[in-house]
Amino acid sequence: MNAQITAEIRGYDIGPINAKAGFTSDITLAADITPQNLIDMVERERPNMDIRPGMRHKYTPLRFDPATGYLYNGGRYLFDTWENVLDYNHYTNEVLEPEPGVKFWTRPSFVHVDKHYWRVTGAHDFKPLATAHHINRFERHAYTNQDAADLLTRAWPAIRDDAQKQGLSSVWLMYQPEERQIGIVAVAARSADKDPATALAKGLAVLEAAPPVGRLLPGELGLTKLFDRTSLIGSSWLPWSRALGGAHSSFPVSPPHPLPQL
Repeated sequence: MNAQITAEIRGYDIGPINAKAGFTSDITLAADITPQNLIDMVERERPNMDIRPGMRHKYTPLRFDPATGYLYNGGRYLFDTWENVLDYNHYTNEVLEPEPGVKFWTRPSFVHVDKHYWRVTGAHDFKPLATAHHINRFERHAYTNQDAADLLTRAWPAIRDDAQKQGLSSVWLMYQPEERQIGIVAVAARSADKDPATALAKGLAVLEAAPPVGRLLPGELGLTKLFDRTSLIGSSWLPWSRALGGAHSSFPVSPPHPLPQL
């Protein structure tokens, strides 16, 4: 095992997050991709991606479709500036080739991809990333009101405070003006059960059944919910920690899910 995987996570404090932009992707993977394949692929490709300018961190969702058994994957990222998230979008769309002649988002193992880059209204960590970020819920809503930026700024304190009262580990509120969409990321810890699989299953069920953070969005926005998925966090990329000599990535749901075998 790479010693960096078990190294201390450094550089991520609780409190307000100074991030102006975000990026999300949701990927349906081909049926022959296993959790071990996925973890290995993500960690193998991380060193070429987490060095892009301004990336704070990334969560990699991990979810199994209950009907088909397909794996759902993707990313939840925060960046320091809008310019740097546009750089990442350009790099992954136009430059990065996992195989010669194959652009990143068009690889055959990606059955379906849905990705967006966002402006961040607010983001806040309530609990340490190193110990309490195991599960994430991502909501997307379409909106019609052209004053969305102001409405979201006014709504953010109530959304942040409600997330803290619910015991969440982190919450992000974002919007995409060109697409007229709002994105919300909520993060939670697993339960306190000693068995790791039970702790994750209970934590996943609790966050999925919790009142969605999006219920506090102002009605004047003219909202239509588009997406709502709760997933484990299979891995986290930690470029700030790496820069300080700490862990470059973490695997908060291992066990029972695998560590990379590279």
